[in-house]
Amino acid sequence: MSFWWLVDVLMLRRLGLARPFRYMLLVLFAGCLIAGLIYTVVVFHAIEERSQVPHVHTHSTR
Repeated sequence: MSFWWLVDVLMLRRLGLARPFRYMLLVLFAGCLIAGLIYTVVVFHAIEERSQVPHVHTHSTR
């Protein structure tokens, strides 16, 4: 397996797809990547907010 074969596969040339299908597949992949990044940011933000609970007292007076 050569480097250029891998580059061709990554650029979707070796899959035998027509140019419009390659572009649609790349757009779909990019959209999934962006959606995954947004989801990750939202989840980490929710975890950060849940770990800061201001109404729970750490010291008990009893």
